[in-house]
Amino acid sequence: MIIVLSAVLLMGIMLLTSNFAFIGKKSIHSDAKSYRTRHCLVFYPNGDIGSKMAKELCKGRKDDRIFDYSLVPYGDYYMVSYGEDLKYFVDQSYNALKIEGIKEDDREIVLDYLRYTLKKEDPDKYYNAEYLKGVDLDSIDFSSITYSIEGEDLRLDLADYEKTLYIPLRYAQKAIGMDFGFPNETYRRPVYIDPERPVICLTFDDGPQLWYETGITSTEAILKTLYEYDANATFYVIGNNLEDRDIWSDYQVYNLLKTSIAHGNEYGSHTQTHLYALTDLSTADEIYRAINGPIEFMRDFMDYEIKTYRPVEGAFDDNVLNAQPVGAVLWDIDSEDWLSMDPSTIVDRILNEDIDSGDIIIFHDIYDETAEALETIIPELLNRGYQMVTVSDMMNYFKVDIDQFKFIFSATDYR
Repeated sequence: MIIVLSAVLLMGIMLLTSNFAFIGKKSIHSDAKSYRTRHCLVFYPNGDIGSKMAKELCKGRKDDRIFDYSLVPYGDYYMVSYGEDLKYFVDQSYNALKIEGIKEDDREIVLDYLRYTLKKEDPDKYYNAEYLKGVDLDSIDFSSITYSIEGEDLRLDLADYEKTLYIPLRYAQKAIGMDFGFPNETYRRPVYIDPERPVICLTFDDGPQLWYETGITSTEAILKTLYEYDANATFYVIGNNLEDRDIWSDYQVYNLLKTSIAHGNEYGSHTQTHLYALTDLSTADEIYRAINGPIEFMRDFMDYEIKTYRPVEGAFDDNVLNAQPVGAVLWDIDSEDWLSMDPSTIVDRILNEDIDSGDIIIFHDIYDETAEALETIIPELLNRGYQMVTVSDMMNYFKVDIDQFKFIFSATDYR
């Protein structure tokens, strides 16, 4: 009887294992755990999420299959990969990541990607200034957001907006206080250009305006209005205005520029002193040095590469164009804010213009009157469907190589 039972048991074991092509196989990882069914064997790193994924991989399988994993180091964490179809992140103890949330000082990144997603998915809502003005940090219920990681993105599900956002981990790692090993990059919010709507550039000369005591200067007020309506602009700065340490400290200048760049704005050179038209300078070296002052400052101080300049008074000739490798950006619509110094006149002049896609508009960010006028101009342009982008973004959109043109008045008028 015992012999019969033993034979039956042995036969049962043989039947269960007879089609295991993977008998004797071992994981490439010496400390791997394993889970197997009749037709499936999965090696996984210890931890609840590994066990769960192993069971999912074996679920319903009828073919003999072996799944082994690879560990890819990401800073303080690992990506566990079973190929392209299944990837997940664990900590160094192989436990599932727990993302506590976005640090309060870094929450603007969520607002940036929310607006980016709204523009792509809900343009009818987006091109409404009153609605967009209300899409701010206060409108987001951060306590209700759920976080996960997909590939190399942080996924956020916003219940109150019924939106799913994807933020690259290289930008999100600081905001969630987790090091995934990506090098620190200068953050600039994402830009989406709708091909169905006109694209224009707002540009500003002569700044930044700084006071001996920090406060809301015209430059800061303009930056605030731009961000409020998800608009971007290009600022042509004077080197001396950036480097006058009697006005602002290094930290204050750095913070102003870093925030502005993060909000999507661009910077160009408007010469070091603004004292002379470039055409009045005698040699190519003098012209080069005049233009290069702000370029060197932004490169050394901000690790930022300026791509264009604007000549003083818009004056240029072949000597000027040949003195610098970067291109000159002019304009085809002039606000004449410096002439009227009146907010209503500035508003009327711009909003009564026949503005075409590709146009470049010039303002000066050193006037409070200009800052006041823009509080009306920017939301109205948004309501009319205009996309206010930087020079570089517009050139890229119109497929104009920003490293090749000598001068440009608009995206359709350049050489």
